[in-house]
Amino acid sequence: MTLEEECRFFTQIIGDAKRTIICEQHRLDEIRKAVDRSDAAGILTVKTSPACPSGQLLVIDEQAAEASFNQVASRPIRFHGQ
Repeated sequence: MTLEEECRFFTQIIGDAKRTIICEQHRLDEIRKAVDRSDAAGILTVKTSPACPSGQLLVIDEQAAEASFNQVASRPIRFHGQ
């Protein structure tokens, strides 16, 4: 493998490892600081959502969710007879 190929390979691995942490609004700063202290800001993004259960964190793969949504959205809609 050339150096350029290795760089592309590891860039792909890092991209695939990216995740989003969903937390409650009042915990945003706390969670962001923890991510920063862990030197994981390059792979972890922190967002808030009212859908996050109280006292919990949700970790999602936004790239996979978007790809799945796009796949479903590209399927033709079929209506069945009544």
